[in-house]
Amino acid sequence: MKKMMLSMALTVCFAGLGFAAQGLTADEENFIRKAATSDQTEIMLSKLALERASSPQVKEFAQTMVTDHTKSTSLLKPIAADHGVNLPENPPPANDEKYQKLEKQSGTAFDKTYMEMMVEDHEDTLHAIETEAGQVTDPKLKEFISTVQPVVAHHLQMAKELRQTKQTES
Repeated sequence: MKKMMLSMALTVCFAGLGFAAQGLTADEENFIRKAATSDQTEIMLSKLALERASSPQVKEFAQTMVTDHTKSTSLLKPIAADHGVNLPENPPPANDEKYQKLEKQSGTAFDKTYMEMMVEDHEDTLHAIETEAGQVTDPKLKEFISTVQPVVAHHLQMAKELRQTKQTES
């Protein structure tokens, strides 16, 4: 009986240690939520750009944003679910302001504003990824970061180049 109790106690202890090792820090949980919000924002703004952009290059960029950020979200969801992190359903109200600003514009003004937003958003996202990359302990979250970091860096490069092109057109 003593051996059985000791065995059960050790099992509970080791199970507890395993669970603790798999937990996320508050910073990791916040990063997951921020990444999901960033994806939602890029998708929302880029869908509007698909409808309203005047430049074929801007529309192509917007489609890339929708595709890549949808994929990013699909990679992030299982990590969040594994750790019980609830992802926001919609972009935060602050992003509604961006949407409303874009919605009021058309033509080349729309293209310029959208590309400026994409540069700013991707700079912020890349900074958050680079900051978190060295601090993450969860293996799946590390893998997510190593997967999306080069994609976000490439998006930023494309956005800067396209923004520059749009600025010199007028």
